[in-house]
Amino acid sequence: MDLDTEVGQMYRFWDVYPVTDQSPFLDEQQLSRLKQKYRYARFINCVRLFGGKDSKKDDYFRGVDARGQAICDFSEALAMLSGIRSCGFTPWIVLDNVPAEMSENPTKNLYGNTEPPASFDLWSSYVRQFARALVEEFGVEEVAQWRFRVGTEPDFSPGHWTGTQQQYLKHYDYTVAAVRSVLPSASIGPGNVIAPLRGRKQKSWAPAIINHCATGTNHVSGSTGTPLDVFGSSYYTSVGRSDIQFDAVVEFLREEIGNHPQFDSVPVEIHEFGILSEGGKQIAGDGTEFGSSWLAHMSEKIYRNDVRRVYQWDWNTDKGGNIPTPLTHVMDMLEEMAGGTRLSVESDQMSEMDHIGCIAARNGDVVNLIVFRHLAERSNGNKVLVRLTLDGGSFVEKELSVTRANLLDGEHAGFMAERNADMKHVRAKVADNAKTHAITRKVMAAHRAKYEELSKLHSVDPLPKPTVDSLGRMHFDLMLDGHAVVVLQLR
Repeated sequence: MDLDTEVGQMYRFWDVYPVTDQSPFLDEQQLSRLKQKYRYARFINCVRLFGGKDSKKDDYFRGVDARGQAICDFSEALAMLSGIRSCGFTPWIVLDNVPAEMSENPTKNLYGNTEPPASFDLWSSYVRQFARALVEEFGVEEVAQWRFRVGTEPDFSPGHWTGTQQQYLKHYDYTVAAVRSVLPSASIGPGNVIAPLRGRKQKSWAPAIINHCATGTNHVSGSTGTPLDVFGSSYYTSVGRSDIQFDAVVEFLREEIGNHPQFDSVPVEIHEFGILSEGGKQIAGDGTEFGSSWLAHMSEKIYRNDVRRVYQWDWNTDKGGNIPTPLTHVMDMLEEMAGGTRLSVESDQMSEMDHIGCIAARNGDVVNLIVFRHLAERSNGNKVLVRLTLDGGSFVEKELSVTRANLLDGEHAGFMAERNADMKHVRAKVADNAKTHAITRKVMAAHRAKYEELSKLHSVDPLPKPTVDSLGRMHFDLMLDGHAVVVLQLR
C-alpha cells in the first residue's frame, strides 16, 4: 500500500444516530446514560416520532375541529425533543407514521400504522401545527437548521407503507408543503429507500421519487417539481457477504439524481446501517474482531465514495454496553482523526472478500494510520504479510517516528468470546425458557471486572520500526490475520 497525496478532510460521517423510541429522553435520570449510549452522535434522527409500534403510542392527534383542522397536543413530543437537546444533541424529525385515526382503514404492521391519511388536507394541518409548535418552543432560528424526512422506507411493504407509490408521492408533496409553509428554508427529503441492490433495482421507488421531485406535477401547487434536499438509502450487511453492493447502491442513486441538473447538490446518504445478520439469523451488530475490521473496511469505502453521512444504529456501536468492543475502539480512532487532512492510499488488494487497506490522516505534525485487513467470512484465516509504504520525501524529511501502535485481531479480540462462554455455562444451569437478556445481565454483572480488563486496547510493544529505501520511502511490514486493525501514530 502506498500513501502520499492529500485528498480532503477527515469528516465525521458517523455523527447521526436514528432513534425509534424517544421516550427515555423524558426521564432526566436517564440522560447521562443516553449521552453515553449515543456518545458518537451530534444529531438524533427521531424515527416514528408520530407513531410507534402501538398505533396509539406517540399519537398527538385529538380529532377534527369545526373548520376541518386537526386538534393536536404535541406536549409530549416537545418534552422528548427538549430531553434530546438537554443531552447536547440536535433533533432531526422523521414525519411518520400517520395517526391511525387519520387513516380510512388503519393497518397496524410491524412498525405501526402503514396506511396514508384519508384526507391529505387534514394531515397537512397536523404537520403544519407540529412545525409551528416546534418554532414556538425552540425558536425559528434553531428549528430552521433542523432536518425533516417524510417517512421511512416507503418501498418496504407492509413494514412501513401499505399505500401505493402514487399515494406516497402525494403524501410527500403535502408534507413538504406543510413544513415549508412554516419553515420556508427547511431541509427536507423523502424517506430512505430500501437499498437498491442488484436484485431490487427494478423494484426500488428511488427513480420514481426522484423523477417526481424533478419533473412531476406537485399535488399541492400544481406546478412542476417538489423540493428535494437530501436522498437516503438503507444499507445492511451480513457476515459472509461481500460489501461490493455498497458502491453500486451509491452509484445507482447518484446516477438517478444526476439526471436532473437542479439536483446537483443533493447528497446521497445512508440512513440505516449496520451488521444485521449471520447465517440467516439476526445478530444486530458484532462485538468481536470481525466488527472492528468491518468498520475500518466500510469506512474506507465510505470515504472513497464521498458519502458524507451514514446513520448507524446504537446496536451496532453499543454491543458491549458501556464496555468497549473492537468496533468502538475503531470508532474512537476515527473520532481522534476527525478534522484532519486525509491522505490518499493505494492498495494492491481491494478484493471485496479479502480487503487490505488503510485510512490515513494528518493532524498538524501528527499522522494517524488505520491499517486493516477484512475477510467477509467469519474465520480469521491465515496471517499475511502486508507492506505499508509512506511515499514522498516529506515523511522522512520530517523524521517522523512511531509514537503509538495498537492492534485488534483474533488474538486481541475483546471480551465477547469470554462472555459467550460464560453465558453458555450459566444457560446449562437454568431453565430452558430463561430469557437471553436476563442471562446476559446476570453474566455481565458477575464478570464485569474481567470483561473490562479484556476490552482494553492492546498496545504493540516494542513499537514497529520502519525501514527507509534509497528512494526515500518509509516502509512498515505488518502481519495481519483476517480481521486485523493496526493503529499507527507518527510524530
